[in-house]
Amino acid sequence: MNRIWLALRVFWRILTAAEVAGRAEGLLRPATEGPDLRILAILQREGRLVDFLKEDLGGFSDAQIGAAARDVHARCRKVLEEYLTIAPAVDQAEESSLTVPAGFDAGRIRLVGNVAGSPPFRGVLKHHGWIVTGTRLPQTSGKDGPVPVLAPAEVELS
Repeated sequence: MNRIWLALRVFWRILTAAEVAGRAEGLLRPATEGPDLRILAILQREGRLVDFLKEDLGGFSDAQIGAAARDVHARCRKVLEEYLTIAPAVDQAEESSLTVPAGFDAGRIRLVGNVAGSPPFRGVLKHHGWIVTGTRLPQTSGKDGPVPVLAPAEVELS
């Protein structure tokens, strides 16, 4: 009975609040759609990131890999700066002492090493992490169908 009551309340909120409707639409969207794959598609289009990561680098010299990595890095960094606002998850210097309080956000802070007992935990910040505080992703056409297209095949016509 609770689920019926919840369904009616959610139905009404979707009808009356655009923000709730948008969040509900996101819940119903298949996991293979959305901003996660849009940013990957942009990283592929602009920086050829997927090509670089899928390439078997065993036959290349360190100098060749370094030159390719420098180019991919520059292009992908430009994409991040253009489409995302990224900030440290913890705004504190790495290698500094940190106290992790009770009720901390486990999605923002991962405890590693000798984790025992209960918070507050005292440790050393090894990596400040990253969070996305804003996005400026273009809308997709919605024509990708059941298989999302990260990058279309390119055919050169003569």
